[in-house]
Amino acid sequence: MKITERLINSLLRTFFRLFFRIDRSELSKIPHEGPLLMMVNHTSNLEGPMLYAFLQPRKLHAMAKQELWDHKFMAYLMELWGSIPVDRQNMGRATMDACFKVLDEQHILAIAPEGTRSHDGKLQEGKGGIAFIAHKKGTPMIPVAVMGFTDFKKNIKRLRRTVITVKVGEVFEIVQKGGRIDADTRQALADEIMLRLAALMPPSLRGHYEGMPISFTLTKDA
Repeated sequence: MKITERLINSLLRTFFRLFFRIDRSELSKIPHEGPLLMMVNHTSNLEGPMLYAFLQPRKLHAMAKQELWDHKFMAYLMELWGSIPVDRQNMGRATMDACFKVLDEQHILAIAPEGTRSHDGKLQEGKGGIAFIAHKKGTPMIPVAVMGFTDFKKNIKRLRRTVITVKVGEVFEIVQKGGRIDADTRQALADEIMLRLAALMPPSLRGHYEGMPISFTLTKDA
């Protein structure tokens, strides 16, 4: 790891320890080696940096909106962290190839299946395009629910540290490997991935998936 990367990671960890109380105990469930798709709910731009900083020395790469590269400092950080720029309206071949390369190199690829940030902390509908990556590679997946970042602005005004809870589910995989899947199946698979996230969260935060039965037919524990 380069000296600059070490310094930034150290500053990141200091930032999170100063402003947050983070329960990181469940991060030990994340496998220490092998390719992995990490499915994470998205409520803040801080989830990715937090996981990146505290999962070291495991290499984690995240998909991020390409607009972040419009600012020089953010672009520098994105490149330093090996993030993958994504056009949310049209996920092109270059993006897919970059994702596949991360997995081929036995690293973690972090994905927000919702595709965009939830401002109230509640789950939104998962995007079918994410299921395409999961099906294409047949890589094991793990759901990671991060809760609490929506309280950050309110708490910092009150000079309070924000409590962040991280819940990690079981590693799982797709039942049907190989072949092709149609658009309806991709959406059903995306919904099942989201249900695995929902199972880690209280009903009040399940949003689009609140009230849906937590059952799995397209995926199974690995």
